[in-house]
Amino acid sequence: MKLWDRRTIAGKLMRLNLRVTGTALLLAYIAFLAYDLYTLRKDLISSLMTEAGIVGGNSVSPLVFDDQQAAENTLSALENSPQIQWAVIERADGHVFARYRRGGSGQPDLKARLAPGQTIAYWTSGTNILLGRRIIFQGRELGAVYLLAETSELAQRARQFGMLSALILASCYLIAVFATSTIRHLVTDPLSELAGTAQVVSREKDYSIRAPLPNSSDEIAFLVQSFNEMLEQIQLRDRALEESRNELEERVKDRTAALTEANRELEAFSYSVAHDLRGPLQNIANIAFMLQSSDPSTESAEDRALIEKLSAGTESMAVLIDDLLNLSRATSTPVRRQAIDLSEMAKAILDRLEAEGAGRQARCTVARGAQAIADEGLMHIVLENLLGNAWKYTSKTEGAEIEFGFLSNGGGTVYFVRDNGAGFNPRYADRLFRPFQRLHSQGEFPGTGIGLATAQRIVARHGGKIWAEGQIDHGAAFYFTLPYDGEQ
Repeated sequence: MKLWDRRTIAGKLMRLNLRVTGTALLLAYIAFLAYDLYTLRKDLISSLMTEAGIVGGNSVSPLVFDDQQAAENTLSALENSPQIQWAVIERADGHVFARYRRGGSGQPDLKARLAPGQTIAYWTSGTNILLGRRIIFQGRELGAVYLLAETSELAQRARQFGMLSALILASCYLIAVFATSTIRHLVTDPLSELAGTAQVVSREKDYSIRAPLPNSSDEIAFLVQSFNEMLEQIQLRDRALEESRNELEERVKDRTAALTEANRELEAFSYSVAHDLRGPLQNIANIAFMLQSSDPSTESAEDRALIEKLSAGTESMAVLIDDLLNLSRATSTPVRRQAIDLSEMAKAILDRLEAEGAGRQARCTVARGAQAIADEGLMHIVLENLLGNAWKYTSKTEGAEIEFGFLSNGGGTVYFVRDNGAGFNPRYADRLFRPFQRLHSQGEFPGTGIGLATAQRIVARHGGKIWAEGQIDHGAAFYFTLPYDGEQ
C-alpha cells in the first residue's frame, strides 16, 4: 500500500507527518496532565492553608483558657473537609493539646515539624500532604496546628482529566491521519506521476512522452513543466542528431565508395605498370648481358663501366618492380588461412640467402615449432622482407647473428626476427613502415623502402600488429602477431 510504503515519497511523508503530529500531541498531553496535577496540588495546599488559618484562629481562646474540649470541637468542624484525615493542635511547648481523626485513622506521625522561626510549611509523605501553621496571638506564639490531607481525590481527578485528554488527543490524531492522507495527494500524486513518466522515458528511450501537469501553479507544477520542457529539448536534439548522423553516414558511404574505387584503380594501375615494365626491362637486361658477353678487346674501359652500370640498374629496377607487385598483392590478394610452419619457412629463406651470399659467414638461428594459421604466400613475403633486411643490415658486421623465434605474450604468440647489425635510431621507428621511407642512405645499404610497408600491410590484414626495437650499431628486432579466432 503506497500510503505506508517506505520506498515512496507518499509513504515517507505520511509516516513523517504522523510521527511529528503524534509526538506533538503526546508532548501536549503530558504538558496538560502535568499542569493539571500541579494546579490541583497547588489548590489543595492553598485550601489546607486556609483550613489551618481558620482552625488556628478558632483555637486561640481554648489555648489561652486551657479549654481542651473547645479545641476538639473546633477540630470536629473538619468533618466537612473530606480530604483531611487528621489534625493536631499543639501547645507552644510541643505537647498535643487536641487532636482529630477521621474514621479510625491511625496515630498522627509528627516527625516533620515546623522549625524555630518558621510560620507555615508543608511536607509530602507518600500520597499525603502534611501542613503545619503556628498559632500567634498579639505577637505571642500560643502553639501550632498540623493538618494531614490525602491526595486520592486529587489522583482520581487527575485520572479523569487524563482519560478525557487522551480521548481528545486520540480524536485529534485520527483527524490528523485523515487530513494528512487527503492533503498528501496534492503533493505526492504529481510527483508519483512524474517519477512514472521518468521511468518510462528511461526504459523505452521515448522522449515524446510528457508528464501530466497538475491543476496548480506551485513549485511542483513548475517542476513538471520544466521536466516536460527538458524532454522536448532532448527530443529536438535527438532529431537533429539523427538527421546529422544520417547525412554523415551518406557522406561517409559516398567517400568510402570513392576511396575504394580510387584504391582499386591505383592498385590496378600499380600492378599494370609493374607488370608491363617487366617485358621492356627484361629486354634491356638481355642486351646488357649480351654486351657483357661480347669480346672484351672490342670495348673500352669506359664502355665496360657503362655496361656494368646498365646491368646494375636493370637489376635494381627488377627488385623495385617485384616489391611493387608484392605491395599490391599485400593489399588486394584474399587471405587464405591455413596451418603453416613459420620455422621451416624461415629456415628455407635463410638457407637461400646463405647460398646466394658468396661465402659470407653469419650465425643464423631458427627456433623450431613456430606454428600459425595464416596465408602461406603472404607470410612468405613478410619473412622474406624481415630476414632479407636482417641479412642486408648485418653485411658489415663482424660475427653477424640473425635469429628467428617466438614467445608467449598473454593470450597469444609473438614472432620475432632479431639481428646484431646496423640497427636504427629509435626516435624514427614510426617511419620504418611507411612506403619509400628509409633510415639509411642508398650508398650504405641499397633498397627500395617498400619491404617493411608490405610486411605491415600483410600483418594488419591478418588482424595482427608489427613493431620494431633497435639502437644504432646494436642491431634491431622486429616483432609481429598473427591472432586467429576462427572467424576471420
